[in-house]
Amino acid sequence: MARKISRKHEFWISDYAYLELKNFCLRYGEFKDEISVILNSTACMPTAARDDPTADTALRIERLSRKRELIEQTAIEADSAIYQALINNVTTGVSYEQMRACGIRIPCGQRQFYKKRRKFFWLLNYKKG
Repeated sequence: MARKISRKHEFWISDYAYLELKNFCLRYGEFKDEISVILNSTACMPTAARDDPTADTALRIERLSRKRELIEQTAIEADSAIYQALINNVTTGVSYEQMRACGIRIPCGQRQFYKKRRKFFWLLNYKKG
């Protein structure tokens, strides 16, 4: 079981906010896949709100891209040296230990990695409002 951090900790967020952000990050692959599907499809489906399917498609791609970039930019802000490992961890659930076991070099220790992960979620919580 994960250790709880105190409300006094600099990167504290509520349990519910953390779960919401964690699930948002786990959808990262969906965002990328949906963008690929849209870009590779030839048919555009209009929505009830608009009659311009091309504009609808462009808006959908833009929204998905913004979500994906939000995760990527927040990981870079949390720590630019380990942002790839952070993205891998928060978007797939692969732990620090599993990444090290697979030979992925992470230039910090386990405790520092998880502190940067907490910082990532704290920053993401701030950015998402």
